[in-house]
Amino acid sequence: MGAKISKDIKLLISLFLPFFLIHGVQQIYLTYAILLYQGYGFSYEMTGWIIGIYSLAAMLTRPLGGWLLENFGIRKILVWSGVVSFVGCVFFFANESTTTILIGRALSGTVFGIYFINPAILILIGRALSGAAFGIYSMGLFSHQALCVSQKRRAAMFSLLVVGSVLPMGIVAPLGEWLLHNSQTMIYLAIGPALSLLCVFFGAKVNVTTKQETVTDSAAASTTEKNWGTYSKLFSSRPFLFLILTGTVIALIDALIITLSLLTADKGLMISFFFTSVAITALIVRLPGASILNALPRTPLLAPTGILMALGMILVSVFPSNGTLIVGGILFGIGLGAGWPMYQALISDLLEPILRPKGTATALLLYDIGYLATPLIVGYFLPVFGTSATFAMIALAAGGILVLLEIFFWLPFFRKMR
Repeated sequence: MGAKISKDIKLLISLFLPFFLIHGVQQIYLTYAILLYQGYGFSYEMTGWIIGIYSLAAMLTRPLGGWLLENFGIRKILVWSGVVSFVGCVFFFANESTTTILIGRALSGTVFGIYFINPAILILIGRALSGAAFGIYSMGLFSHQALCVSQKRRAAMFSLLVVGSVLPMGIVAPLGEWLLHNSQTMIYLAIGPALSLLCVFFGAKVNVTTKQETVTDSAAASTTEKNWGTYSKLFSSRPFLFLILTGTVIALIDALIITLSLLTADKGLMISFFFTSVAITALIVRLPGASILNALPRTPLLAPTGILMALGMILVSVFPSNGTLIVGGILFGIGLGAGWPMYQALISDLLEPILRPKGTATALLLYDIGYLATPLIVGYFLPVFGTSATFAMIALAAGGILVLLEIFFWLPFFRKMR
């Protein structure tokens, strides 16, 4: 038992920094919409596309990430996806100076055969590259922990591990807002590439502990689709299908956070109140509450976590103030803090081990649909309905769907499985 706990702790330590760093790359750009709309003068629609294409790229690379993990192992995919993230983040300098625009154009011309290109297109390319890198990197980490952590400690370990995905929201995101408010755009844009290089360094040091991982790292010929299971078998699981549907709807609410800076900027508020509130609350839920999460039934509680997030977002949208940003952030943080590790744990709970890499990749792919759809909806709805109504409508619609899923599937499923 002691040896098992020691191995889990070593795994936790080796995964924590990569979790923190790759989410730091993602979350430094939680305030990017302000720079795009107010700083560069892009339209709401173009801003929505630039924010959303990141998730489109992440979504499309999830299955590739599952295949890469099965065939090349965790360390190689973390290193190479970290390099791609660095390259993508460099493109974000395209709108900052003549020199960087020329460098960006020359680089894109070398790769894509075009030399004269709008800086907005360069930024779109950069967002696509960094999104693809995030998709592969994060999928690799989640799949690796799904293979390595026992079911008995799964929710608690997932909670502790994904603390690294929450901390940047309370540290990196507020720093980004402060830099933009103080006209330090170049420093703001330099953080993403710097964190990406750290992703490469620490990704190469991830602890490889399981027999299965040894097989994948050696790229053994025995690692075939037969060994790992098939997508047809994966999609024959009805509970798994409802799980990814629930996760996709929750993602629509979760993704509001990446464009929420448009609402706070419109109302003259500080979005850091919301980010910090979410981060602190989620950490309280995931750290002191980790053992509680292990004891709670996960199937009937996943949808309610999304409903809490929706309520927090509705509060912020309908009654915008720095005070409601804090209260709404607490509600959102409770849902996010409990819901995300539950979602990850349920992927493993509902699937046998040979299906978990494909299941994790699929679940995260569909979660990214929300992160793609929401920025686009926001971008096209804002000019018509305004900031408050747009955010409130999305949260209300998604929350209502979760209520229906809870009543008609998850509660009956829980009663049947008891």
